[in-house]
Amino acid sequence: MMSDDLLNGLMRQTRMSFVDAAKNDIKGALSNFSDLSPKAQLHVFPDNTRRNALTLAGTIPISYRGARYHIPIALYLMENHPYSPPYCYVCPTSNMKIRVSGRVDEAGRIYLPYLNEWRFPGSDTYGLLQVLTFAFEENCPVFSVKPGAESTNKPNDSNIPGKTRNFMLPHSSGSVTTPYPASQPSGFPVPSGNQSPYPSVPMPNAMSSDPGGYKAPYPVYPSMGMPTPFDSAPPIPVPPRHSSASYDYAKQVRNSLLTAIEEKLNKRIREKYGYMIEDSQRLDICLSEMRTGQKQLRDSLERAEREQREIELMLSVYNNRKRELTEALKAGEGTDDEIDSSIDAFTPLHRQIFDNYAKDLTMDDVIYHLTVAMRKKVISLQQYLTLVRQCARSKFFAVVTMNKAREVAGLPPITQ
Repeated sequence: MMSDDLLNGLMRQTRMSFVDAAKNDIKGALSNFSDLSPKAQLHVFPDNTRRNALTLAGTIPISYRGARYHIPIALYLMENHPYSPPYCYVCPTSNMKIRVSGRVDEAGRIYLPYLNEWRFPGSDTYGLLQVLTFAFEENCPVFSVKPGAESTNKPNDSNIPGKTRNFMLPHSSGSVTTPYPASQPSGFPVPSGNQSPYPSVPMPNAMSSDPGGYKAPYPVYPSMGMPTPFDSAPPIPVPPRHSSASYDYAKQVRNSLLTAIEEKLNKRIREKYGYMIEDSQRLDICLSEMRTGQKQLRDSLERAEREQREIELMLSVYNNRKRELTEALKAGEGTDDEIDSSIDAFTPLHRQIFDNYAKDLTMDDVIYHLTVAMRKKVISLQQYLTLVRQCARSKFFAVVTMNKAREVAGLPPITQ
């Protein structure tokens, strides 16, 4: 398992945007597929841009036709991984060749519905590797390329009369097996030189009872009609010709049919299992979204209940105040109170400040109206000067008294 420091260094080198999410996703995939290893590698993407990408390269194990194989692959992660699907490629070695199909092109790029429907967190690298394993078990993306087989002089099954010469046999147990499925086998080797395609067999004599002219490789026992004077036991019947070859041919046909049926059943099972996995992943995504929506609805409901309680409390306070005002209005109906008596100070000191301030303003108004009256010749100048001097004196005493009281009350003085 790769250390966190080395993985963080690779992610900084490739400028990954979502470091925490990408690291958790990569570690989950590497913990289940230990043959893969991360590294920073330059890659030319389909849009012809060349940049340094974090690559998961190695092999994934598959079971193909009853054998165990390791398929070399490489996953090139995007900068915003895991919110974007990686680019997946099959990386054949020198003794392999890509088998082009609807899922793998000639360049080795892999196309899967899982990549097209990628949506994190419902889709991740571990799930992608599982889908790749199922897809490769259904149709292996590579096959081995073996060097040209040398011809041998050993007789083959095509030399047996009645056998088809072009019938393909599986690899014998003594042949060297390849680590990947082999390419299409060729036919049996053809004898070289002047060698006869049939084995050398002695010609039958004139007294031979074999109508086919073929002498069996084992001694012929006496027939039922020719008893010998030295043997009283019944003769053993002659085995039928070519019984071993016919049995081998039937066995090969049977094995081929069983293999074909097994592959077809495995293919249907894998398709069904793949659909079930996709449906399960979609259901997981829907369940996650529903849980998120449930949480949001619960929060909204709690907020609405809290606001309702606050509104009910405010409504209760408002009704109490309204009732108090209504009672006060009913109690004050029919009374003729003076406005001046309704306004009063809190303390005698403040009442003195209020009265002197009102007197100061009153003297200003009196002086103004005396000036207007003098201009209109309502009063004489002598009367005007006398009255103004009296008002100014009253105003002066009112201001001095008010400032003195304000000083005692701790208020700033009022200047003219």
